[in-house]
Amino acid sequence: TVEMKDLFGKNIDYSFRNPPNFMSLIPIEATVRDAQYETEAILDEYFYHPNTAPFLCIRFIQRFGVSNPAPRYVKSCATAFHEGIYHAGGRSFGTGQYGCLKATVASVVLDREARSVVLDADPSQGSLRE
Repeated sequence: TVEMKDLFGKNIDYSFRNPPNFMSLIPIEATVRDAQYETEAILDEYFYHPNTAPFLCIRFIQRFGVSNPAPRYVKSCATAFHEGIYHAGGRSFGTGQYGCLKATVASVVLDREARSVVLDADPSQGSLRE
């Protein structure tokens, strides 16, 4: 536990999951190794965070043509990201590993919302151009 004080000088108990580690600025082998371990740990934390899949899927869907995707579309894409596989038209896409971009992009491009002829006629569907 790290002791911190608020604006009024009152002690606040705050705990860190990974307490801050202050490394030496002298580049020795142990310092470089520790920096690499810390970098790998934080990247893994971001990659496996529950919000990563929906965040990436919304951005991919918006880039591929739908400004305001339906929640079902985002969930389908996020599931493909989590499971690493996407089934469409009797075919499977992906490796089955978490974060497979092949399955994720296949779910974005081959989803029924992206390929619907009815939605193509809707003037509010798609993305706006500047």
